[in-house]
Amino acid sequence: MAALPMAALLAGLLQAGPAGAQPRPTPPAPPAAAETGPPKSGGGGGAAGGTARAGGASCPGGQVAEIATSAEAAARVPPLVPDQRLCVRLGRGQSAYFLVAPEAGRDYTVTTSRLGRSTDTVLAGLDARGRKLIEDDDGGGDDLSSSLEVSADSRVAVIRAGTLDNQAGSFDITLRRNAPQTAPDFPTSQEMAGTAPPLEPGNTRHLRLRRNQTAYFALPADRAGLVAVTRNLRASTDTVLALLDAEGRVLLEDDDGGGGFASELALNDPPEGAVTLRVGTLERAGGEFDLVLVREAPQPPPDFPTTLQAARDRGPIAAGTLSLDLGRRQSAIFALPQDQGFVIETRNLRNDADTQLFLLDEDGAVLAEDDDGGQGLASRIATSRAGRRPAFVRAGTLNGQGGRFDLVLRASGSRGASGPAAAGGGPAGTVEEAARRPTLIIGEAVSVRLEGDQAAVFALPNDGRMAMALTFSLSEGADTVLEMLDADGQAIAENDDADGGLASRLAIEPQPRPAFLRVKQLGGATASFQLVLIRLAD
Repeated sequence: MAALPMAALLAGLLQAGPAGAQPRPTPPAPPAAAETGPPKSGGGGGAAGGTARAGGASCPGGQVAEIATSAEAAARVPPLVPDQRLCVRLGRGQSAYFLVAPEAGRDYTVTTSRLGRSTDTVLAGLDARGRKLIEDDDGGGDDLSSSLEVSADSRVAVIRAGTLDNQAGSFDITLRRNAPQTAPDFPTSQEMAGTAPPLEPGNTRHLRLRRNQTAYFALPADRAGLVAVTRNLRASTDTVLALLDAEGRVLLEDDDGGGGFASELALNDPPEGAVTLRVGTLERAGGEFDLVLVREAPQPPPDFPTTLQAARDRGPIAAGTLSLDLGRRQSAIFALPQDQGFVIETRNLRNDADTQLFLLDEDGAVLAEDDDGGQGLASRIATSRAGRRPAFVRAGTLNGQGGRFDLVLRASGSRGASGPAAAGGGPAGTVEEAARRPTLIIGEAVSVRLEGDQAAVFALPNDGRMAMALTFSLSEGADTVLEMLDADGQAIAENDDADGGLASRLAIEPQPRPAFLRVKQLGGATASFQLVLIRLAD
């Protein structure tokens, strides 16, 4: 007999009738269905997964479970039935998969209890294709137990019971029927949203989401200036908005951009085509709130580029200071020169601005970012942090709130080390050469590249205060050593491996002065890393 598809098998189970129906024959196993993404708990068994019995398990008042170790094998073991407690024992890397008996109805809760020593359960509801729809870790009331509430609109077909981090464990699993819930007055899947009328700007929708419930809405074709916002959040509701493409991939997402726990998501940035608004709550906890689409008036044309193409057309930005005034959800993008490194900072923040800086590659992918690396809420980032040469810098504000600030770009040197300490065109190799160069600047990271057994020497500042020298972001194979040298080049302090790793950390005493910092690479290989001098509290 040919194998039945999982969806057809489950449809048959749901139509099998109420309690007391004739026992169903065991159908053949459906074809394997891969779950999208790695499971949080064990997914042991794979396509070859079969069934097992928890032999030797203690199960007073319950029944030792025969378990399926893969989703496709769930049809070959007894399903979960209401009020029957099953005892489950899992080996490392195993999960148990169960179908749900028709008499359970479509509204039920699955819980774990009587957890064995150190067991931490995780329950998940999978659809007919094995994709995870809902999940619960510690919602079972007892420490580390789980509770998964399933409603008729959730499309759950298979229950997966596993453990955190795929550890071995034992526990009981029980299904309880719930009173049928009132059908929601909103689409609960992207497919349903595709057949429903789109949201209308200005019309407020009141939503009450149960635990693990999510709403989906089609959007109008004209999305110019359109923003989705949540308002009037009841109790401790914390909303999350996301924009999905036709394949269900997240294009944009916002949690708290609307102030407090409310959300605010601009909808006019994604490419043309069918998109869906997903409306949910943090950790799928449920909640009650209002949703509305607002069409904002167009902003005046900015005097700075806001897209990659506009930045390319304008050409690379020059070193110096540029004053920016960003509107809400607005960012400025500038092309960077390709022949030198930069330190990029925001300064003179006004109008409660909280800035963010992003280094982007030629396609706009984020290579590195910084929020509060400058003074207070200001940002600072060096192009050397990007790992490879960035093509653009994007300057924005936290949660797109807008604000005024200065963007400062200054060259950081090129070969060997980037920063004022490398103004001579590469790291100094001797105390005499380092003495002719500027000292290291507290808090400013220097990018260092050493060939073989080369050493770099830097002059230390003389301000009478303690400091700490650190190496970090080591390239593969890098193993640094830091030494503090006196004026004659004699080592007076040294550190090789800090905190068990290959990076280094060395306390810098305020005396003697002049003094110098030497950094070396062990092993003779070429190495790249970051070096920074930070202030220690007095």
